[in-house]
Amino acid sequence: MVKIAQVAGFLGSGKTTFLIELVKVLVDRGHKIAIIVNDVGEINVDVKIVEMYGLKAKEISGGCICCQIAGNFANTIAVLQKTFDPDLIIVEPSGVAIPWGLKRAAEYSEEEMDEVIVHAPVITLVDALRIDELITAVRRLVETQIREADVVFINKVDSATQEKIDMSVKFARSINPSAEIMFGSGRNNQGVKEVADLIETRTSPRYDETYEKEMLKKEYGGRS
Repeated sequence: MVKIAQVAGFLGSGKTTFLIELVKVLVDRGHKIAIIVNDVGEINVDVKIVEMYGLKAKEISGGCICCQIAGNFANTIAVLQKTFDPDLIIVEPSGVAIPWGLKRAAEYSEEEMDEVIVHAPVITLVDALRIDELITAVRRLVETQIREADVVFINKVDSATQEKIDMSVKFARSINPSAEIMFGSGRNNQGVKEVADLIETRTSPRYDETYEKEMLKKEYGGRS
């Protein structure tokens, strides 16, 4: 069994800072962690940041995990499993990645190894500081990431006003009322241990094509 945990969120939501603190907690608990980072653009500084903390990182270039390079992503998981044998693989997808697409891509790796993929709860970070800007500028992408989340983590609550925190919660609940809402700040290690608990003890369903088609029909007015 290989457990995959993804920490999603739009660009600038604080994913890398949060991820580093999360992995520190999991390593201190005795886990062997591998991290896959992938972001749109020619230069990905996140890998260098992650490796500064002594964590094993694998960079995938070429775009979004869930579309152009799904095959390469699957191979990366298989190689990591065979060479490093981690207890947990944490994925920081690009800010425009769709969580269900990542699940599907991860499950492709089962064809290349004698292991079964298990998904930890999908965690989507929402930047409380910029929630109004995100709703205005990239609403569709943010909505999609929230819709696919098991947990919506309202990030940067140590810097945001209560009004923006409340706006973030209202927005998240309007899109995914069943998601668990958590609050914290990766920068101050607030809420990180609680997220680590969820990753250790809970799972998320595997990719379901029928379910996703139904959701797409609802979201895009009948088109699949």
